[in-house]
Amino acid sequence: MKIQVKVNDQLLKRVEKDIRNRLKQAVHDCADDLVRASSETAPHDKGILEKSFAKEVTANSRTVTATVDYSVKEGGFNYALAMHELNYRLGLGSLAKPGGYGMSGKHYPVGNKFLTRPLEGETQTYKQHIERELQKILKGA
Repeated sequence: MKIQVKVNDQLLKRVEKDIRNRLKQAVHDCADDLVRASSETAPHDKGILEKSFAKEVTANSRTVTATVDYSVKEGGFNYALAMHELNYRLGLGSLAKPGGYGMSGKHYPVGNKFLTRPLEGETQTYKQHIERELQKILKGA
């Protein structure tokens, strides 16, 4: 018995490209949400810290990676790092901020660990978002 199977390479390449694009967009969605939630959670004095974020999404043939960071330096002092890592009393501007909400709907009050808390709190929601987006490709949406 002889069986001949024809594989449409073009179709496979298109599906692979669609999956890669959908994955990259889903990671962008999560990084955008993390930027928004962490910015809303960052302490507020002059508003510089909330706007000092950098977001980068990179992709290669095997992975898609998002990087979010904050940077405010005054002289040799890393203000962003201090506000993230140290314990301190919130000032009036920070106390007036409502805090941030993640993609999951969880609330993150203003204060230290303003990037870490939303990231850790939203990790499962981000994974689910990425999985849902990839499922859309597999279901033909």
